[in-house]
Amino acid sequence: MQAPSDTDVLIIGAGPSGLLAAIELARHGVKARVIERAQTAPHQARATALQPGTLEILAQAGVVDAVLAESVHLRYARLLDADLQTTAETDFTTASAGCPWEFQCSLPQWRTEQILTDRLTELGGTIERGIEAVALSERPDGVLIDLKHGDGTPETTQARWVVGAGGAHSVTRESMTEVLAGETYPGTALVADVTVSCGLPRDGSALVATPAGYVLLAPLPTGRWLTFIGDLGDDEVERLTRDTSLTSVAAALAQRIPGNLVELSGVGWAAVFRMHKRLTPHLADGRRFLLGDAGHLSSPFGGEGLNSGLHDAHNLAWKLALELRGRGRPGLSDTFAVERGAAARHVLAVSDRLHQLVQTAVEAARTGRPPSATAPPSPAQAAALVRARCMLDVAYAGSPLTGRYPSAGDDGLPRRSDDPVPAPGERYPGRAALRGTGHHVLLAGRPDQPALDHLRSRWAGLVEVSTDPLLEGNGAVLVRPDGYLGFRAASADAAGLAALDAHLGSYLVPN
Repeated sequence: MQAPSDTDVLIIGAGPSGLLAAIELARHGVKARVIERAQTAPHQARATALQPGTLEILAQAGVVDAVLAESVHLRYARLLDADLQTTAETDFTTASAGCPWEFQCSLPQWRTEQILTDRLTELGGTIERGIEAVALSERPDGVLIDLKHGDGTPETTQARWVVGAGGAHSVTRESMTEVLAGETYPGTALVADVTVSCGLPRDGSALVATPAGYVLLAPLPTGRWLTFIGDLGDDEVERLTRDTSLTSVAAALAQRIPGNLVELSGVGWAAVFRMHKRLTPHLADGRRFLLGDAGHLSSPFGGEGLNSGLHDAHNLAWKLALELRGRGRPGLSDTFAVERGAAARHVLAVSDRLHQLVQTAVEAARTGRPPSATAPPSPAQAAALVRARCMLDVAYAGSPLTGRYPSAGDDGLPRRSDDPVPAPGERYPGRAALRGTGHHVLLAGRPDQPALDHLRSRWAGLVEVSTDPLLEGNGAVLVRPDGYLGFRAASADAAGLAALDAHLGSYLVPN
C-alpha cells in the first residue's frame, strides 16, 4: 500500500509565478505548500513590466488595484537617437481590444512579489523560507521530494503534484531530464535600478540607440528608472562585474549618451547579465510542471518573461484544483503543457522579433546607414504586434478544451472580421469583469429553457449562467475559469446546449 502524500501541491519557488499559482489554487479551494530557498525576500527591481493581458489575470486574483495604485503607467514605447530625439513610437492604447487597461504597469519585481505575498496571506497561505528542494523522483501516486532546511536539516516529503517555479536553475526541470534548449544572444548588458536627471517623459519607456550601444530607460515608482546598458565591451564587462558603483555605471552610460543629456546620481542595484531565447521541449511530465523561467527564457526588451510565468500559473491552477476536488477528469492537467507550450513558442517569437528590431536600430546608429528599405507594416500588422507585446493575443486554438457547434465549417460561413466574439481558444474580452472561479455560460436571445435547466442542474457549482450583450442572435459561449473561450454554439437551442453540455462532460465530472 502506497503512503499518502504529505501535501496535494508543492510549489518550489516563491517568485511571481509560484506565488500566483498558490493564490489561484487557494481561490479554487486548494492549499498548496510553498517553499523558497532564499531566507529573505529579495529587494531588486529585475522584471518590472506588467502587460495589459496580465493585469486582467491579476484582477481575477484580486491584486490589480494594488498594482495599479503603486505602479507607473506606461502608454508608449519610444525609440530615440543619441540626441534623445524620438525616431519611432509604439502606442499601447491601439491594442485595447476590450481590455480595461491601455498601458503597461511598471513596478519593481520585489514589490509585485510583496503584493502577491500579502494576497496569499489573506487567503490563508504561507511561504516557508530557507528550504531547498535538492532532488525529486516521481512515483505512481505522487512525487517524492528531498528537502534541505537552512540549518542543514534534511526532510523527505511526498506531494501529489509538484510545481517547479524556482527559476532557470530548476531542480524540477533537472528531475524531468529536460533542458532549456535555444540560444544566448550575443553581447552582455547591465541592468540597474537608478536615479537619473533627463528630459524624458515618464509616460513610456525609451530605447536609445547610439553608435556605442543602447540604453533602455523605463520609469519606476518614486521617480526612479530601470535601465539596460547594452553592447558592453570586454573591459566594461570585467569592470562592471566587480564594480557597480555610481562612478562605474555612470561611465558606461556616458559612453553611450554623452553631453550630460542623462545624468546619473544614484544606483540602487545593478548586475551584468546575458539575454536568452530558450524553451524546454516539455513543460510537464506526469505530476511535475514548469512555470516561468524554469521552462522558458526570453529577451527582456518586450517585457514578456515575468508575464509569461504568471500566465503559466493562471492556466495550471484551475485545472489542478478541479482534479484534486474530483470535479475534473483525470488528464485535465495534461492540457497545461499543450496550451502553454504553444503560447511560450509564440511569446518567444514575438520577443525575438523585438530583440532583432533593437539590434537593427543599434547597427544603423553604429554604421550611420539606415536599415534596408522594407515595406512599412500595414495598420493591421502594426496593431497585431502591439497586441502581441501586450499579451492580448495569446490563444489556445486546437486545444482539447476547445470546441464549437456546429463544428468548424459546418455552417459554411467564415468568422466575420467584425465579429465581437472571439473564436474558441482565444481570450474573451471583458474577462476581467467575470467573477468567481467557475466556468461561465454566456447567452444571447432566448435559449431552449428545458435544455438550459438541465445544464444548470447538471453543472451546478461549476458553471454560472448569464447573458452577455456582446453576443448576437441566439448563441451561447463557454468561458473557462482563466477567461478563455472554451466553446461556442451558434444557437442556444436544444441541440446547441446539448453540444455545450457534452463538451463540458469531456473534461469535467457532472453532479
